Amino acid sequence: MDLYILWLVPVSYFVHILEETPRFVPWALEYIGAPETFGQFVFGNVIFMAYVIITTTLAIFYTSELTLILGLSAAAWIFSNFLIHAYYTLRTGIYSPGVVTAGAIYVPVSLYIFSSFWSSGLINTLDVILSFIIGFAIMYVPTIIQEKRKGKI
Repeated sequence: MDLYILWLVPVSYFVHILEETPRFVPWALEYIGAPETFGQFVFGNVIFMAYVIITTTLAIFYTSELTLILGLSAAAWIFSNFLIHAYYTLRTGIYSPGVVTAGAIYVPVSLYIFSSFWSSGLINTLDVILSFIIGFAIMYVPTIIQEKRKGKI
């Protein structure tokens, strides 16, 4: 099993950021409530990219059950990011900046990574569940906090 396939996650994320950059802040202000400025957008993406790179690096170079779960949580995170973009696009009928790369890149990449790890026998059902819990929490907890703070929910 080539663990280096996990590098597809930060590469995919970088491409996704390129789609989001020109229009995400105005869209997010209306539908989520944050980020409020381009600086906050950049700061948030730096934090998320650090998470993705750190967990990927740990999984590849310091391989253990825990680091594989953390590395896979980044793949689960990009999948959950697709779900949030798809949800807002469908709910509002308005293009959610990032939905194209999330659907076209995140979904196949995350499915490829999970299926490769699963078929290799490196992970089990509990590992998959834990990686999804971590990845989804990292995506949805900040989003829910922002929506609640801005009165969107």
